Amino acid sequence: MKVLLFDTTNAFLTPGGKTTHALKLQQELEKLGVNIEFARWWDKSQDDCDIIHFLAPVPHIAKLAKGKGMKTFLSLIFDYESNKPLKEQKKTIFKNRIIDKLPGVLSSNAYWKSFPFMDKIQFMHEYDKNTALKYFPKYIDEDKVLIIPHAFDPSDMNISNGLNITELNFPKKYLISCANISERKQSLLLAKYAKKAQVPIVFLGSSTLTDLYFIRFQKEIDNQFVFYPGYVSREWKDCIESHASGYVLLSQGESGCIAVYEAAAYNMPLLLSNLPWAWGYDSPTDIYFCDYNNEDKAIQQLGDFYTKAHKLNHPPFKIQTWHEIAEMYLLQYKKILECH
Repeated sequence: MKVLLFDTTNAFLTPGGKTTHALKLQQELEKLGVNIEFARWWDKSQDDCDIIHFLAPVPHIAKLAKGKGMKTFLSLIFDYESNKPLKEQKKTIFKNRIIDKLPGVLSSNAYWKSFPFMDKIQFMHEYDKNTALKYFPKYIDEDKVLIIPHAFDPSDMNISNGLNITELNFPKKYLISCANISERKQSLLLAKYAKKAQVPIVFLGSSTLTDLYFIRFQKEIDNQFVFYPGYVSREWKDCIESHASGYVLLSQGESGCIAVYEAAAYNMPLLLSNLPWAWGYDSPTDIYFCDYNNEDKAIQQLGDFYTKAHKLNHPPFKIQTWHEIAEMYLLQYKKILECH
């Protein structure tokens, strides 16, 4: 079996979860005996692949692949749409229907035109799946749809032997927020709430030094309640996460969010946005929700969470390793190859 992972975005331009997803899949599927490569646009020798695994819906590429007899699998990130208010979703559905009626390339390039060319469409949780089915009943065959969540990698854990957390001068008890410093992750809002609630939070994640949002975020760093050691090594990240009492993310939308799975692997409670993306984790026991649009309430929720946050003796929801998840992908690959 030969599989190509295809995407349209360069990791050096938009680092984040999609890159991690692709790298972990390639790493673990290879261990399971799959010949899996990243699609190289210039390399004609890849035309013997059995499956193209799309990480972005591109209609003309999907159509070409099917025309050559290749099987197609799509991992669809639908976070923005799933987390819109119902009124905004209705507006988008109406707008998409108008686009559908436009002639030629004005309509044929719409991302959902790739769906009929996909043998399987995978979502990370049920809220993304249900929203997509609501948006595109004409284009998505429900029999093709499945859910495979994200995961964590045990090899990224327990690797900080020799590092001393006291070198970083963090408080004895602190929370972490591991995410790119960006508007979608609402890092700046969380930093402001941390100060008002007097809750120490260590922010971990990449940033663009010239980005105006990051510049504004930097002004909130006080090393009392807002800490930012920057984008740290795997070893230091492990050290910081293993000593944290809880994890916070007030993102406006996620499709699973790998950082949440990684935090869960350290057996810490989670405080997440009170939005559909945060409701989709499997069998939750220690997930709390923050109404970030209500400042007074959010500050109270953050303070309450910090007070009770401590390391657990279990993950806050059901989690799996990337190896286990890779086995789920492999099963689906085999299924579509069996279909003629």
